[in-house]
Amino acid sequence: MTRLRYGPEPTAEDSTRVADVCVIGSGASGAITAWALQRAGLDVVVVEQGPFVDPWVSYDDIETNAETAWIRQDSGLWEKTGNPWSTCNVGGGTVFFGGAAFRHRPVDFDSETRLGHGDLPLRWPWTVAEIEPYYALVESALGIAGGGHDPSLPSDPVYPMPPVETTAEGAVISAAARSLGLHPFPTPLAITTTAYQGRPPCGGERPCISNQCDRGAKGDAVTVFLDPARKAGLRLFAGLKAVRIRRRDATTVDGVECIRMDSGNRHVLRARHVVVAGNAVQSAALLLRSTDKQSPHGLGNDHDMVGRGLCLKMSGYVLGYRRAEPPATPPDYRPAGPGPFSSAAITDYYTADDAPGGLGGLIIESGPEQAVQMRPDEQILRLECLVPDQPSLDNRVSLGRGVDQFGLPDVVMDYSPHPRDHARLEYLQRRAEGILRAAGCELTWRESSYFWMGSTHLHGTCRAGTDPRTSVTDPDGRVHGLTNLMVVDGGVMPYPGGVNPTLTIQALALRMAHRLLRREFGIEPDLSYSPVGTERNERSQ
Repeated sequence: MTRLRYGPEPTAEDSTRVADVCVIGSGASGAITAWALQRAGLDVVVVEQGPFVDPWVSYDDIETNAETAWIRQDSGLWEKTGNPWSTCNVGGGTVFFGGAAFRHRPVDFDSETRLGHGDLPLRWPWTVAEIEPYYALVESALGIAGGGHDPSLPSDPVYPMPPVETTAEGAVISAAARSLGLHPFPTPLAITTTAYQGRPPCGGERPCISNQCDRGAKGDAVTVFLDPARKAGLRLFAGLKAVRIRRRDATTVDGVECIRMDSGNRHVLRARHVVVAGNAVQSAALLLRSTDKQSPHGLGNDHDMVGRGLCLKMSGYVLGYRRAEPPATPPDYRPAGPGPFSSAAITDYYTADDAPGGLGGLIIESGPEQAVQMRPDEQILRLECLVPDQPSLDNRVSLGRGVDQFGLPDVVMDYSPHPRDHARLEYLQRRAEGILRAAGCELTWRESSYFWMGSTHLHGTCRAGTDPRTSVTDPDGRVHGLTNLMVVDGGVMPYPGGVNPTLTIQALALRMAHRLLRREFGIEPDLSYSPVGTERNERSQ
């Protein structure tokens, strides 16, 4: 088993020092939050449960060492096989993701216009106009490669780089989609196609998804945010599991109790503000563990809303096999799979009157995670279908009766999608099968994504809103009833939408970080990206 690298533990000085902000989690939302706050001159400390990811640490290594959660099987039996992480490591799932960087569609901001009212509000407490400048900033920071016309957006984003080269499979998929009257476009990816911000262009030597990029061409949270911030003074402690947020008084918290994963040593890191960015499952579990006399059921849980509204985003794969005329001078065999995992996307069915509830979702080319040897005249086309799942009070994160090696309660993910969501996924997969048949596929078949076991698309457990009876935080991420505790990850999203969420999670987190700077520190943040900490002032030195 690969030895995981955590780095040094906090010193006695670290334990007595009171930071301006402690950020819990170093993934998509935590990294951009820490970068923005440190760049503005604050003293920021980041707590991350997982290890640093070196070139020899694989996705499987991280998955093997991550904790599991209890989930309900179709049979009704419970098993501790769920995945409550994107990935548990410095940089989170961005280190291993494929780079898909979609903006959420206007309908995602208020899906009640299509779905009507449910047992939880579906409308986001932010407008498209409020989030747009943060989308643009994050796209600039990550270095999004994209282009073409997306029919589900009111206007097409202006990306800093041209799209990745279309794969042979993507070209066939796009041609088939156009033959059906659809409007495919290049998948926007956080992958450099030209030299950008000191990062080299993608070489395409290996699959992107489930692999870290050893060139720095992928816009992961470590490359873009954490490494520059650490060079400018950010403190980051890996291998520290946040187990409890400490309350100072009725309306404020003052720090985080942590356990070192390899030694079991306990540490307390103090801060004037605490920002939770673990992910929708881990952040809810942390709030539920943070009990005291004033909050016997956990911080922010006065109305039993922490953990409720868990969404995993339903998905599934549709594959097709086709024979085609081989090239004039082909090699004997060619590998399928290296390089960017997707070069074609289809959003024509995102809103569709004939879809269940009037909503479909995203169809995206999804290349294999492992290279596959194929004859020159053979192709396997692979499409992923993503549909939003409707939030429900009964779908929730809670704490179980069992405990881990540190005596902390197990995490429970109780999740059953709405029947209409099943119908929506079936609708979209049938459309994907139609595209593959139009591409000349002789055979089509489906693969499960096992989304119900947990996924990289975790939303909804710390919902943002104005009513504490149906939300956990206000629109700025502040936990109701507490002035200096925030949640900034995918848990704040009241409705998951039907596209890959990383870009939106980062845009929302950045907006919340900027609101914190203005509100509490009187600092006007810069709406531009710089990979170095150029704005440090003397206030926190």
